Amino acid sequence: MPGYAVALFLHLLFLLLACVAASLSTFAALRLRRAETLEEATRWLSLIESVVRAFPVAVLGLLGSGTYMLRQAWTWSTPWIDAALVGLGLIVVLGSGIEASHGRALRRELQSAGLSSRARRLLRDPVTWSARMTTLTLGVGVVFVMTVKPTAVGSATAVTLAVVLGVLGAVP
Repeated sequence: MPGYAVALFLHLLFLLLACVAASLSTFAALRLRRAETLEEATRWLSLIESVVRAFPVAVLGLLGSGTYMLRQAWTWSTPWIDAALVGLGLIVVLGSGIEASHGRALRRELQSAGLSSRARRLLRDPVTWSARMTTLTLGVGVVFVMTVKPTAVGSATAVTLAVVLGVLGAVP
């Protein structure tokens, strides 16, 4: 199956893109959290805004290559595929929903009031940090179900555990 092998390569390539973008944006978010000047905060926020542009490309690439492989060897009702899609969907919702809206609010606050007390609260918002940590643990959970290919119970447990660990991982 040369087509399947090429799709698998592309799938892994898009996964690497997502991992690199997640690593860079998390590093920048941690540095942003420690920013002491407006210039420093703006620089790290700009890096995050640049890096997150890779996520839609990665998601579309993962879905496209994954769909091709699915049609060649699997079915839509395969439990680990369903769990991986749920995990990816949650990652998209957390990233483009919670994290993105938080980033826009932080950008507006920095532009209007600088590194104010509200901006500092936004930098430490527990909901946003839970979302960020959960996207990372969900990424690991999705990779787990896609490589191990567990039963429905195992797949659901892996995704659920990833969510729980992500939320707990944000607790100082």
